[in-house]
Amino acid sequence: MELSGGDIALKVGALVLLLALSAMFAGLGLGLMSLDLIELEIVVAAGEDEHATEKERMNSDAAKQVLPLRRNGNLLLTTLLLGNVAVNVLTSIIAADLTSGLYGFITSTLLILIFGEIVPQALCSKYALVIGSKVVPLVRVLVALFYIFAKPVSMALDATLGEDIGTVFTKRQLAEIIDHHEKQQMIDKDEGSIIRGAMTFGNKTARSIMTPADKVIMAPISAVLDCVFIHSILASGFSRVFVHGTSVNDIVGTIHVKDFIFVDPKENTRLSSFFQIFGQSIRSVDPDCRLSTLLHTFKSGSACLVLVKQPQTINVGHDMHTLLGIVTLEDVLEEILQTEILDERDTSDRRRSNSERKQFLLHRFFDEGRRLGFDDLYEADDPSEDELAVGLVQELLTT
Repeated sequence: MELSGGDIALKVGALVLLLALSAMFAGLGLGLMSLDLIELEIVVAAGEDEHATEKERMNSDAAKQVLPLRRNGNLLLTTLLLGNVAVNVLTSIIAADLTSGLYGFITSTLLILIFGEIVPQALCSKYALVIGSKVVPLVRVLVALFYIFAKPVSMALDATLGEDIGTVFTKRQLAEIIDHHEKQQMIDKDEGSIIRGAMTFGNKTARSIMTPADKVIMAPISAVLDCVFIHSILASGFSRVFVHGTSVNDIVGTIHVKDFIFVDPKENTRLSSFFQIFGQSIRSVDPDCRLSTLLHTFKSGSACLVLVKQPQTINVGHDMHTLLGIVTLEDVLEEILQTEILDERDTSDRRRSNSERKQFLLHRFFDEGRRLGFDDLYEADDPSEDELAVGLVQELLTT
């Protein structure tokens, strides 16, 4: 049947309208469904931060409009697919009326492919959030129009596939995301290292970061606080002395080196008496204790270092545990920050990395109550009281 000019114009107009609707359904189907629920919630929260940029606030406002629709993902998907199929079928029928046979098939296919699929999906995949927020009122109307058909289908999908809860990443996946953001220069390397350290430090144990017991300074509680003792402590260059009882496994506590400024070397005071006034008790943990647990211990303010002790399977003497080493708050923070922390003692010629510091720490120079000198480190004559006083004042000022 031959069409009049008015019929042709009417059908061409209808074809253009249907192609526009097809483009909208196809574009929104890809664009809105590509917006992950978790991603939208993150965008909303980021825009509500007081330090958010103008662009983040704009994206947050757009996400707030899209989020209610996206939460009913299966209903939204069913509505858009029903609409897309309906207009594509009508487009094919009208295109067949305007042409005939093979030409009608080719024409309708090309029109739907180019203007109803490729172009809108390319645009909506790139600007999904912006475009989606602009057409939310129209999508609500479409959901209402197709509700009687779309709702049963969406309920069946919810029952069989489950509701869409968004994408949740594992720690390894998050680490890969951080690496990607570093490459795109969205975050710098230090920020990336800190984030990765915060995600992984909880899996590490006290054993993996401890300073071994043979690398810390110890003294028996029976020691005498004379010039040789104090000079030896100052020569070590560190701020704490670990005090033990009958054996090195029996650590009773620590003393700050700066507290020795109150000692008169002439009086030959016993360390046991001095410890009663200035000593600090110290907690112990199992070598397999997680760093996340250690951090909670340090955060409670009850300690800034702990002993790492291994229970003995066979009781040797009175020692039920073997001292393996120590862990400080600084050690845990270094695992989170993924870098060495230089404190106030690590300046000028005394600056050294933590690994070098641990190597410098001396072996136990006291054993079973007998003092052993620092001959391999410091071969000077016995220090004078003035030298000791100067050394203690310097220690007090630097700590």
